[in-house]
Amino acid sequence: MNRLQISIYYLQELNYRLTYAILGTLFLFFTTYTYKQGLIFIFLPKGLSHFVSTGLTEIFFTYLQLCTIFSFSFGLGITLTQLYLFLRPGLYTFEARITFNLLITTIIFYSCLYIFIFPIIVKVLWELFSAYSQNFTAIDLTFEPRLHDYLSHLRQLNKALTLSFPCLIALQIVQIYTSRQTWVKYRGIAYIVAFSIAAFITPPDVLSQTLIGLPLIIFYEIQLKFWALYEGYKKQLLIRQPIESHKYSDRNKK
Repeated sequence: MNRLQISIYYLQELNYRLTYAILGTLFLFFTTYTYKQGLIFIFLPKGLSHFVSTGLTEIFFTYLQLCTIFSFSFGLGITLTQLYLFLRPGLYTFEARITFNLLITTIIFYSCLYIFIFPIIVKVLWELFSAYSQNFTAIDLTFEPRLHDYLSHLRQLNKALTLSFPCLIALQIVQIYTSRQTWVKYRGIAYIVAFSIAAFITPPDVLSQTLIGLPLIIFYEIQLKFWALYEGYKKQLLIRQPIESHKYSDRNKK
């Protein structure tokens, strides 16, 4: 009977936590939809005068996609925080510490990603692709940007950057349970896996796949170098430590 009551209590607590996360996500969605035009101006590249929108329903569904992406991105952080608060009383001290550090690292990673890295990537990509509309002076062609296409590419870029952190965590977990010799031996397979993951989570173009696959390979090589330095450091520590004789050895008996 006590176990049943405890199970009911935990289910109620989980329902409360998930309800808080859903209400927070809905609040973010309605807030972003209320200020949808100002939100679009945040993502607009500098120096752009206008966007072209075709179709009566295109702009409406574009607003919905933008608000959904924005609210679900922040709602995911709220959900992870609520799950941590739900699981925290049943965790050991070291498990709670590891989970808390992972949660804080996730928040810091995505905050730096969307505050510093994401605007830089958007600016570089916009300057790269907008340069093509200025190189047709001999033919006198004019290219105008479409709002739906621009926000669709931002959504794909957001998905790729969002899934980059779980890929790095999975790579770290694989490193813990494997040996360094295996990583060196199957390095080529790791490169293929990195670009396969990039092809799965990005649009079918070389630039997007390179933006995801290349950082995974660089992180892979950094992990190998760091692992080699760490193993050498441990060997140096073991060499410098004095060897203590056993207290029941023949030397002590004599």
